[in-house]
Amino acid sequence: MNRRMLCLVAALALVFPVLPAAAEEPEEEIVEHVDLDEGAFEKDEAFSGEEPEDGEAEDEAEAGDPEAAPEDGEAETGEDGENSDAQTAPEAEDEAGTDFTPSYTSPYAGQDTGLNYWTLPMDITAEDEIWQVLMSPITVVDVGKGERAQVTIRSLPDKDSDGVGVVTCETQGVHVLERGDDWSLIECYSSSFHDSKILNWNTLVQGYVPTSYLKEIKPNQEMGLVIDKLTQRLYLFREGKLFTTLLVSTGIANARQPYNETRSGEFLMTSKVGTFASDNMKCALAIRFNSGDLLHEGPNLLNRDGTPNYNNNEPKLGTKASHGCIRVQRKKTPEDVNMKWIWKALKNNSRVKLLIWEDWQGRQIPIPADDTLVYYNPNKGQFYHSQEKCNSARPSVVFESFHYSELDTEPYSKLKRCEYCTPPLRRAEIEAINEQYAEGGDHDPVLTEARKSCPKPLGKK
Repeated sequence: MNRRMLCLVAALALVFPVLPAAAEEPEEEIVEHVDLDEGAFEKDEAFSGEEPEDGEAEDEAEAGDPEAAPEDGEAETGEDGENSDAQTAPEAEDEAGTDFTPSYTSPYAGQDTGLNYWTLPMDITAEDEIWQVLMSPITVVDVGKGERAQVTIRSLPDKDSDGVGVVTCETQGVHVLERGDDWSLIECYSSSFHDSKILNWNTLVQGYVPTSYLKEIKPNQEMGLVIDKLTQRLYLFREGKLFTTLLVSTGIANARQPYNETRSGEFLMTSKVGTFASDNMKCALAIRFNSGDLLHEGPNLLNRDGTPNYNNNEPKLGTKASHGCIRVQRKKTPEDVNMKWIWKALKNNSRVKLLIWEDWQGRQIPIPADDTLVYYNPNKGQFYHSQEKCNSARPSVVFESFHYSELDTEPYSKLKRCEYCTPPLRRAEIEAINEQYAEGGDHDPVLTEARKSCPKPLGKK
């Protein structure tokens, strides 16, 4: 019997907390506002507000060219454009880990038989199901005090009971498990930042909020985003299909800053913040989705002449590296998409839905099938690619295809992975990640240790 079945059996045997029929009308919950500069709410991408990410900036990079060197030919040129050809979802040898869902560890797993974020298998090839979830209404908590506010999730249907986590208002989705007249039982990942009232670092929690706070919102019906913390990829969906894939960096926790871990869950992208400063770094094209967490272009440092330098942070895309925000690649995919494209496609308060998948221990990255085609420039090309055309190369360059199974053989073994078109990792790289996430292991012992003292009120050691 696998772990998923064990969770289901446990869930069926669980006795639900009873919502009292005559519960006292809840008083107004004390709402927490995350104290960040309101001046960052700007539509203009040239805006330079002072809104730090939730943590310290990285060390200053060494001097370098402001633009990354072209890969297999001339760097991208021209205006942002669209490409009507959607990207094909990658094939794999198996479907390892596709039984994992966002509510995988929930004691209520299996109770909800509908299709929604919480029951959706984390399988990027399930395009129809993903699109249905991206287009479906989302239930949020709304107390009329803005998208920066947070509400405490209570252990019991009582305003004086202990807090088990916090939920961000207006943008963070919740899973309603039991709806009562006065209080409702919900679950979500706790959106605890360093100054939240209840500290419980990105933990899937179940608890109570006043029913009057719950509100259903219809998301944008034109596009949606999925970010997988296991693969460190952003998958952009349009017209029911996977349109393109981009590299990202989500948050990486440390012992002093466990809140750097990007909070998983279902969100709405709302305010266009623009450019903000994070110590010595500049982060452009930022869009808010969860209080202090934003989606933005990979950060840059300024050279002495004032030009942007991406050399320190751009190579980290595809791995965890941020302070909680989600960094998105600047280089255009074959579909001409990058963070600037996303910025232009989203209007302010567009309510595009964003799904962030948790990297549960036990999840595995499928290894591409041996006959998967990858490409390279036979005329002294240094990179391998996912498609036969790539913005890293001049339009006149003709790529040749070869099979993924040949990637570690000559003349392909020395090719580097392209940073534009997100080709698959090499087999050894995938196997190393899968070993780190193997069942029974612990891919993040620092965060595991930090969670041992949670949940706890702010200020309590």
